[in-house]
Amino acid sequence: MVKIPEKLEKYEVYVPGKPLEEAKRELGIEKIIKLASNENPFGVSPKAVEVIRKEAENVYLYPDTGSYYLTKKLSSLYGIPEENILVGPGSAVIIKWITFALIDDGEEGITAEKTFLIYRIAMQETRGKFVTVPMKDYGYDLASILDKLSEKTKIIFIANPNNPTGTLIKRREFDNFMKRVPDHVLVLYDEAYREYIDDPEHPRGEDYLKDYPNFVLLRTFSKAYGLAGMRIGYAIFADAKIKEAVWKVVPPFPVTFLAQKAAIAALGDSEFVEMSFRENLKGKEYLYRELDRLGLKFVRSQANFIFVIPPTDAREIVRRLFKKGVIVRHTRAFGAPEGFRVTVGSMEQNKDFIKALEDVLEEISRDSH
Repeated sequence: MVKIPEKLEKYEVYVPGKPLEEAKRELGIEKIIKLASNENPFGVSPKAVEVIRKEAENVYLYPDTGSYYLTKKLSSLYGIPEENILVGPGSAVIIKWITFALIDDGEEGITAEKTFLIYRIAMQETRGKFVTVPMKDYGYDLASILDKLSEKTKIIFIANPNNPTGTLIKRREFDNFMKRVPDHVLVLYDEAYREYIDDPEHPRGEDYLKDYPNFVLLRTFSKAYGLAGMRIGYAIFADAKIKEAVWKVVPPFPVTFLAQKAAIAALGDSEFVEMSFRENLKGKEYLYRELDRLGLKFVRSQANFIFVIPPTDAREIVRRLFKKGVIVRHTRAFGAPEGFRVTVGSMEQNKDFIKALEDVLEEISRDSH
């Protein structure tokens, strides 16, 4: 019998939600509202759909390993050399590539306590140490991160806006932070939700590529572009030598043929992204009002989700919502067991969620008396 390494017993794994069809079968209902994964409730760019249909007959071909045409498109869009850009099957995988390639024995990766769980999962696959610092008002405390840096620190993971809390680091604070980060520390700046930001004081990742060689910007097509099912994202490295090093751990043909084609088309559909942004704003304002009405604490968000902190067991609320056909995400795995994250859906989905949540809160109140 093949022996399984003991180290794997300590590994934390990403636990996905149930497929919609399986949830329907388990509950015996036809209508399920999935608000757990921050997908775009308005679907995907029509231009991307058109390209997918057109190119479907060519999937017998291996994809281009370097995503040649998409890389050229991104290079032109950002004014960044092609050799600084790395396309991969979603930003989560790129985070793993970067961490695996760069973290040496005993070196440290550092981030906040309540943030994207892939940072921790990526670090556990190295011989490095994962370090976290407490948050301040559910946002990154950059001063505390700076205080924790040492000669062993190799990577700082920053999600802006943060997942799962939706908070945003402002430009002035981030400027001061970058000036104080030592040259030997890579700042991995994750902008998965960039297209949903409405705060004019947000620090745009591309603005730091010129002045900070220790900076890498991560973006994805999974959210506002609606290509979550295609699995495609990209990283832009300020220093092409770091990209070259990471490239050594990238397997052949990492991004599918159709994903590359769809991403190029999606980049050319600004109308779809702008519509998604506007509708997301409307949805958030509606949910803020309703959550206030229900007396629930929540964090105002710069993303397409809202972090809710109920006065009772969040896990129980999530469980009961599921029984009513509404799927949200308990955030225990993100280091925030006190809350849950709900994706901002279409207005119909948002109203169904609020109705189900109201019913669940009433049920819990009755059961406690």
